Amino acid sequence: MARDDDLTTWTFGESASRQGHAGVLKLEVGSKIEAFRLALRRAAARLPSRTWAPDSVILAGDAADLAMLDPTPTSDLLAGEKSICLTLTALVHGNETGGIDVLIAVLEAIAARQIRLLKPVAVALGNPQAAMSGQRFLDKDLNRSFGMSSLGTGLEPLRARELQPILGCSRYLLDFHQTREPSHTAFFIFPWSRKSFDFARSITDGLPVVTHWGASFSKDGMCTDEYVNARGGTGITLELGQCGFDEGQARLGWGTAMRALHATGAVSGAELPSIESHPSFHGTIYTWNATIPYPDGPVVDLRPGLVNFADVERGEVLGQQGNNTVTAPAGGRILFPKYIRPGSLEAKAPRPAELLRIMKPITKEELPG
Repeated sequence: MARDDDLTTWTFGESASRQGHAGVLKLEVGSKIEAFRLALRRAAARLPSRTWAPDSVILAGDAADLAMLDPTPTSDLLAGEKSICLTLTALVHGNETGGIDVLIAVLEAIAARQIRLLKPVAVALGNPQAAMSGQRFLDKDLNRSFGMSSLGTGLEPLRARELQPILGCSRYLLDFHQTREPSHTAFFIFPWSRKSFDFARSITDGLPVVTHWGASFSKDGMCTDEYVNARGGTGITLELGQCGFDEGQARLGWGTAMRALHATGAVSGAELPSIESHPSFHGTIYTWNATIPYPDGPVVDLRPGLVNFADVERGEVLGQQGNNTVTAPAGGRILFPKYIRPGSLEAKAPRPAELLRIMKPITKEELPG
């Protein structure tokens, strides 16, 4: 299997926290969140709107469109009540901040009437409190907190209860995320459904799709896209690249958001932006080939360069755990490697459940029916 070290890695540099500038990062995150809130207020002042939960808004071109929305934010909406055409979310993980700029741009375009809403659209930040602390989450991973019969207590379960009514009546969801490590490409990822696949491809066929079926992505609870799908909608996630703020990610996110708004029929008017992608990943599809649980014992010292979509051979050395060598159980492409660096926030957090995943390429004919 050929190595792909010559690919241009879709990376945006080390985050300020990793460079030891946590205070600077906190100020920047706080400034971005306040900019989002200002853009949200401007959009809500210009168009019929409803604030259903903190740091979220539902906007419509016509006040009559809002009348169909359930007036009780705490109600568990029935599947089939899809009065929100499209929901755009970001910051579901507090350290994945790049999507904030995307939502700000969308809200500003709506407020300036650069795009005309034809159907209700919701925009929401997931976990700003964790973001202000520079952490992925505070009490429980928010993106594993949806759809539980008992959500439990803590900040994230409370936030899941606030957001579930919005997600539950969304026909479509596009959730912006970021990866811990650099990536050779941005990519869509979601539980397999034909509707989700068609939605992603209606946005662009240039970005690869990572999909999975059978078991849930996590045993702890549903992700946003899983919850939307379970309620009868169509949810997908876009991983923009490595955590942090970057103009390249913002442009990519803006392009996908605009194309999603058009693909769902939520807006009209603007010319569709182009989506740039590395030609070697154009139209590719991947699913799991192997998942490596994080082994008991000392921290695993992964070898440098295991970025997302890096190519590995079966039996290739991935790192060391004490005197033991960790090797790849299968060939394919790396996804979500978990480096635990001394002195980092990850070193103080509980051990992750997985060390990394390895993906294999598949064809459309190999996808479930």
